[in-house]
Amino acid sequence: MAITPGELLLYVCSYFSLFTAIFFFITFFEDKKKLRNPKLQYFPSVSVIVPAYNEEKTITKTIQSLLKLDYPKGKLEIIVVDDGSKDSTYSSAKQFVPFGVKVFTKANSGKGDSLNFGLARISGEFVACLDADSIVERGCLKKMLGYFEDSQVMAVTPSMKIFSPTGLLQRIQAIEYLLGVYLRKVFSYLGSIHVTPGPFTIFRKSFFDLYGGYDTHNLTEDIEIALRIQSHKFHIENSMDANVWTIGPNTFSSLLRQRLRWYIGFLDNIQEYKHLFSRKYGNLGVFFLPGVFVSTALVIALLFYLVYKTLTRFYTEFLDLLAINFDIWPLLKLEFKPFFLNVDPLMVLSIISLTIATMIIYLARKYSKEQSRWTFSYFLYLVLYLPLYAFWWLLSSGYKLSGKSIAWGRKGE
Repeated sequence: MAITPGELLLYVCSYFSLFTAIFFFITFFEDKKKLRNPKLQYFPSVSVIVPAYNEEKTITKTIQSLLKLDYPKGKLEIIVVDDGSKDSTYSSAKQFVPFGVKVFTKANSGKGDSLNFGLARISGEFVACLDADSIVERGCLKKMLGYFEDSQVMAVTPSMKIFSPTGLLQRIQAIEYLLGVYLRKVFSYLGSIHVTPGPFTIFRKSFFDLYGGYDTHNLTEDIEIALRIQSHKFHIENSMDANVWTIGPNTFSSLLRQRLRWYIGFLDNIQEYKHLFSRKYGNLGVFFLPGVFVSTALVIALLFYLVYKTLTRFYTEFLDLLAINFDIWPLLKLEFKPFFLNVDPLMVLSIISLTIATMIIYLARKYSKEQSRWTFSYFLYLVLYLPLYAFWWLLSSGYKLSGKSIAWGRKGE
């Protein structure tokens, strides 16, 4: 029996996702011995920069979490840079000056410029950046700093999670971030980390001294600096159990603005660093970066096909019911046949994919020591994430092509 174009698309999507998932699985378990964080040999000086814009509701908890870090106080410097907030962010931060926190305010100029403002005023050998709506785990620094024993490591990323998710959108993000915990560790094994997240990535200060500070005109400075590190063939590592929690957007509009900024920023940076699509950059250039575009195109095509197929089926069934005057009683007398007599290969592939996805969530929870409940959030993720993901990418592509701008602010506003 001939295969239809739609069925071909389903098979391509299924095999691509299975191949990628199995490849990542093998990579994860081959390098499982590297999951343990390297032992910290000494306590280097660390500076933490907290750029803030209209974060009066969260900045107090952010600073308190930094002050509670399990690290020698004489080796830790905390700098808050208020980027011209219109609320009480600055005064909220100023209350921590007696505890050694340095607080500055300046005219609004964006996150990148705020980070550069901080870089010009720090004294640490290493520098961490922390968004002002994030909370760090007490043992984060000690878990992450050991990776810098390798002189080629320029940045170490944490395990990023959603703080106390409530509501449909935050629950979906909680699972998305858990998957990110697993994937970022796999990407570190493959030399393919392309984002150094704002919530508490740690850098060698010397990298900024040699290659300049943050790009002040960049929508996603965390992607730009990661690709810059990769372009100089340095390493980016990840600590899977160094937990940092960030507050996810809880409204559709704020989440949409965040994703528009992320995806448009990604496209801008890919255009800037297109030379990374090369065998010279290993897995990043040959596998990961091309894979982003292939997987996104497949998701969008699959979504359109499923919508078309669903509408067509509803229309056909409506006509069939209309032909029998909506007399459905004969349809309820169909002879029962065991499901295994007519197994759809696509159903088998779907079950395998679901099993692997569930195992990935389990691994992410286990090795990042996650304790929160997840089953309902996982159900929401399975049902809603792919349509949202495709919508974000379609809209971002439209913005990119039309030249519409997105400004930096709280949660991408």
